[in-house]
Amino acid sequence: MRIYLVGMPGSGKSTMGKALARLLQYTFIDLDDRIISQEGMSIAQIFEQKGENYFREAEKQALQATFEEQNILVATGGGTPCFFDNMEQINAQGTSIFLNIPLKQIAGRLSPEKNKKIIRPLFDGKSEEQIKESLQLMWEKRFPFYKQAHLHITSPQTKPEKVMEMLLKTNY
Repeated sequence: MRIYLVGMPGSGKSTMGKALARLLQYTFIDLDDRIISQEGMSIAQIFEQKGENYFREAEKQALQATFEEQNILVATGGGTPCFFDNMEQINAQGTSIFLNIPLKQIAGRLSPEKNKKIIRPLFDGKSEEQIKESLQLMWEKRFPFYKQAHLHITSPQTKPEKVMEMLLKTNY
């Protein structure tokens, strides 16, 4: 079985993914980490040196490589489902879970004052207010893709155990 977490940047896909994979005894894959490994540079460097189109192609290739694996849980990048036919492929190849977290909470997580460890190229150098505005625009474009997911998690307090329970009750 393959499980794919989708949602906005900062929605907790990697955090939830690691915990859920541990519970299911699946291999956890962070798609961005795979891209970093295959390209030999950070996501920010890829965007800066090669551009977003190049990154999206590399992302598609990394996603397609997961279709050959079993018992994996993949934290996709926030934009992964929104390019090419990636969301259709995700749904055809596995079970998708949308982490639908309020934008206000995500903006706080992405704020440079609160999160100095992770550099996100689409938000780099922006204030929390600018991040909120960018997130709103991004949300409007991406939600039609995210809502195609098999399962939706709407509370940021949802525990991995609850998600596992939901997965086990589904026929995906």
